Amino acid sequence: MAEVPQKNKPKPLPAGYELQCYTIKGVLGQGGFGITYLAQDNQLERDVAIKEFMPRDIAERGDDFTVHSINREMSDKLEWARERFVREARTLSKFNHNNIVRVYTVIEENNTAYMVMSYEHGVSFHEKLLKDGQPSEDELKDMMLGLLDGLEVLHEARFIHRDIKPGNIFIREDGTAILLDFGSARQAIGEENMTLTKVVTPGYAPFEQYYGRSDMQGPWTDIHSLGATCYKAITGEPPMDATFRNRYTGEQAISEIWDELDKYSKKYSTFLLHAIEHSLRSNHKERPQSVSEWRAMLEDPSVSTQTQWRLTANSYNNKTSVKKSKEKKQNFYLSIAVGLSIVFIILVYIYVTYF
Repeated sequence: MAEVPQKNKPKPLPAGYELQCYTIKGVLGQGGFGITYLAQDNQLERDVAIKEFMPRDIAERGDDFTVHSINREMSDKLEWARERFVREARTLSKFNHNNIVRVYTVIEENNTAYMVMSYEHGVSFHEKLLKDGQPSEDELKDMMLGLLDGLEVLHEARFIHRDIKPGNIFIREDGTAILLDFGSARQAIGEENMTLTKVVTPGYAPFEQYYGRSDMQGPWTDIHSLGATCYKAITGEPPMDATFRNRYTGEQAISEIWDELDKYSKKYSTFLLHAIEHSLRSNHKERPQSVSEWRAMLEDPSVSTQTQWRLTANSYNNKTSVKKSKEKKQNFYLSIAVGLSIVFIILVYIYVTYF
């Protein structure tokens, strides 16, 4: 991947910088929407990770370390997006789950915001795939089921991750997986200002994340992204981007995904591969609608087609409804015909009798 031009890459806070009770040690990572630092918590004497809100396309840092918009037109948008980042941090701080990154607090300083999180020892799933290659089915399922437990807690609170991909999944030294780097603030920026290609990750983001408002997204959105992550782990490449898959007919898109997954049926069970394929349907209504539904497909082969059953049931109900509507309409017209026939017979009787 080409290096980001320096003019679009804001300078990070220097090592030794004091941010309230935290001392910056160095940079852990830098992306399009923020910089993550390793820092020392001087009160509790422990390492923490601190994510600074820094959307590089609309913000830059001054010599006094404050963050400001690149021009006046972006000022209100930057402030609005920063408020979303702060709200996200406060929401995440309410969760205490083994598979969700722990957020301790949020700091508003330097005209921006900082999310203080637990510092985890291990590697990203992206790094693990590069190093170890294709995981076994047990390894993949253990990771998936752990992350689904975390996602279920988030979804019950009506919170969506929106940016699940190998780089945002961290594998601890004990092998457990944890979700990092939530995408709510980025999605908000995308809807308000930036081009959506800068907000979503091609291959992992479902179709509704490109063209649908945030209120059209739900658990099925995260399920797609986790399914795409599993697809990448199995095949070595992410699935075809949702915008391209959506150009195919339903059957063509399904076949495109399944034909590739089926190549690995000797190493992975068919029901696991089917569960992953279901999660990648272009139409979000054809995917598992909840974590519990998808978990059932992953844990029990006998219900691996439960999404199909649900769709079949819906189709049957719709057909039944249409059939009943037609029957009702036919009965209505029949009643009118019978009524008119009776009136005609009465009129004929009267005419014959009296005339």
